[in-house]
Amino acid sequence: MKISRDKQGLFDDVKQRYQYLLDSSYPDEIVSFEKETGIFSDDFYLFFSLVAGSLSYVIDHKRIPKKQLNVLRQSFEEQYPQIKSYQQIHESYPLLHSYVQYHEETRKQIIALIQ
Repeated sequence: MKISRDKQGLFDDVKQRYQYLLDSSYPDEIVSFEKETGIFSDDFYLFFSLVAGSLSYVIDHKRIPKKQLNVLRQSFEEQYPQIKSYQQIHESYPLLHSYVQYHEETRKQIIALIQ
């Protein structure tokens, strides 16, 4: 995958996001969310892995597999409608919410970069 000159700034930002994701750890609030709501935390980990894995393809200038790209085109809420209490995440779990938002913004940047 070649990066056009007009998308170089976006690519540089995505690279910084990738490094941040490599250096950061999942928020501890995931465990609290699971215990308090009874909703399994697997969905969060799947979403985070999808975004980070897709970023690794972009950084290495490789094509994202079609099935993965189809899932990546969906927002967190579209992928995991069973987490109906998304607003509850925002209100009760601010670190988890910001981590989901960071991944959501990164997901959008990946899509913008590869289009």
